[in-house]
Amino acid sequence: MKLVQCAEHGPSSYCLICRHLRERNALGYFAMKAEPEEPAQAWCEACDSVLARERGWTDRADQQADWKLFCTACYERRLSSHKLLSWVEGTAPEEE
Repeated sequence: MKLVQCAEHGPSSYCLICRHLRERNALGYFAMKAEPEEPAQAWCEACDSVLARERGWTDRADQQADWKLFCTACYERRLSSHKLLSWVEGTAPEEE
C-alpha cells in the first residue's frame, strides 16, 4: 500500500476523498474500507449520482470526484463533519 507523508501525522496509508467532502460540511457520503490493494475511499451524493449514471468509476466520474490523497487520520477527521449514508464493498470490474 502506498504511503503519504502528512505534515501533522507523519507517514500513513493513504485514503481518497472527493472534492465536495473536502470543501463543504454536513454532506451525506458513501465510503469503502481499505482493502489489501485499494485505499479507503469516500465520496458524496453528487459524486455517487455521476458514478451511477456512468455505471462505474469512469474518467468522467473521477473528474467529478477530483480525488485527493489524505493520510488516515486526516481522512477520518474530515469525514467526522459529514454523515455516512452507506458502506460500499469494493468490486472488481464486471465481465461483459
